[in-house]
Amino acid sequence: MRFFHISLLVTSLFIGSAPAAFAESIPYNANVTVKVGKTAILKGVRGNCGAAAPSWAQISGRLPASTTGRYSDGGTGTVDSSSCGGSTPARAVKFTATKKGSESLTIFNDAVSITVE
Repeated sequence: MRFFHISLLVTSLFIGSAPAAFAESIPYNANVTVKVGKTAILKGVRGNCGAAAPSWAQISGRLPASTTGRYSDGGTGTVDSSSCGGSTPARAVKFTATKKGSESLTIFNDAVSITVE
């Protein structure tokens, strides 16, 4: 039992101090198909290269209107950015489908096609 407690302590110490390189990569999904009530990550939005990910408040008001769902904060991670020369912190845009249909949106300069079944 003592080993288990030490293992948890070591694990929690490592996770709390893990460098940004271990952050989850946020995918860019140009074509998304979801069912009503389900969610999908659309893309990650970065700030300045290497800077902390923007807050949800900084990006939520700049998202285009959607007729098939709503956006929410997908948390932070990293995106692979060619203009930044590699991985950089970002905030994920999560989409929850609310109505059947399809639409094409431009989200922070990237085309996203959404189909809700």
